[in-house]
Amino acid sequence: MREGHEVVVLDRGATPGGRIRTERRDGFLVEHGPNSMISPAPDAEDLIASLGLGGERIDKGSGVRHRYLVRDGRAHALPLDPLGFFSSGFFSLRGRLRMLAEPFVRRGPQDESVADFVRRRFGRELLDYVFDPLVGGIYAGNPENLSMTALLPRLKQLELRYGSVVRGVAAKALAGMDPRFDPRRRNLFSFRQGMASLPRQLAAMLGSRVWSGVRVEGLRAEAGGGFYLSLRDSDCATSWRVDGVVVALPAYAAARVLTPLAPSVAAGLAAIEHPPLAVVALGYRRAQIAHPLDGLGLLTPTVEHRKVLGFLFSSTLFAQRAPDDHVLLTAYVGGARQPELAQLPREELIAMVRAEAADLLGARGDPVFDSLRYWRQSLPQPDLGHAQRIAALNELEGQYPGLVVTGNYVAGVSTAACIDAAIAAAGRIAKKSALAGRRRGIKRVNSGG
Repeated sequence: MREGHEVVVLDRGATPGGRIRTERRDGFLVEHGPNSMISPAPDAEDLIASLGLGGERIDKGSGVRHRYLVRDGRAHALPLDPLGFFSSGFFSLRGRLRMLAEPFVRRGPQDESVADFVRRRFGRELLDYVFDPLVGGIYAGNPENLSMTALLPRLKQLELRYGSVVRGVAAKALAGMDPRFDPRRRNLFSFRQGMASLPRQLAAMLGSRVWSGVRVEGLRAEAGGGFYLSLRDSDCATSWRVDGVVVALPAYAAARVLTPLAPSVAAGLAAIEHPPLAVVALGYRRAQIAHPLDGLGLLTPTVEHRKVLGFLFSSTLFAQRAPDDHVLLTAYVGGARQPELAQLPREELIAMVRAEAADLLGARGDPVFDSLRYWRQSLPQPDLGHAQRIAALNELEGQYPGLVVTGNYVAGVSTAACIDAAIAAAGRIAKKSALAGRRRGIKRVNSGG
């Protein structure tokens, strides 16, 4: 819009936000989406300021003092700082000595699985008890199957450039860290009324330019430039002619839309797995929970054979997530580790999470609140072929000057990464040669029932 283009956002959902879903009920505020917080980043900060949401921002609570990992059937409190984390009694002496050997490990290939990278550089213990639960908690994924370059590119780049992650971190510290990534600034935050505040405010700014409940059924390139879109809403089917298109859909939906333009590229996107995930929120009276809940949450390694990927201590993490003298726990179930558990019936699933909360956190009695959200297709799982998929997408954009493709499978699943990718996509579409100097706008070609 700032470049003078006529812009319309087509959203199949009734409300904006995609997988960002916030529920406020009975005094509890639940984030049903995989992303329930934001890590500070320049583009995210600028967007929030431009939307006037600065006053709604809330930082993580002062009660967050530890991170918790499960080992030998119980939750262990670990310090938040890296040195304290490493030196804690959580790791065996053998495991710590193996980690100290990292600078002497030879460089690996350009890409490999997260599991192969961590095993090779740091040893099995760090993989099993740190990276495995981390990948399960953030991506609902299995580190054996996921690309290191796609998930943790900075760590891989340190190895490739310096020959060692430890040497690379030390070199960057001596050279002066980029202030955008200063760990002292990385204070997680959200909004008083939840994450849905962000897409809601964006939609309010765009006003009538947002068309809800519209499904894009087809995309066809016009011979002289531009595209035809086949759309359907609850009333009728419509065709539009447009100068440019930003495809910002989940990979499986983008595959369907892009098939007429590039079947092989679309097939690559369709092959990205999106395992099912269930998000279960339980509210208790504070006295019902024996655990101090003085951390971000709790993650469970695969080797512990638990039935949850982990818990967020939601009411510790952010204020006003639960009534006074109550707490809110948010559990994540399924993912690539145990997809079948994410599809259990409601009562069985909630009972299973209650049992895990009782065993790991000392929850007693019945919760006073519960809420459940099923995600049939959750987060993308970029495997070792992912770099080739992204390269093919870039080539496709080069073939069609008015086309840009973006999404959470392109540059990362975090809210900050999605904002970065969206701003980059807007920049690319604004510079496309097919749009420069030719702004015919959006034209409805035909409509019918």
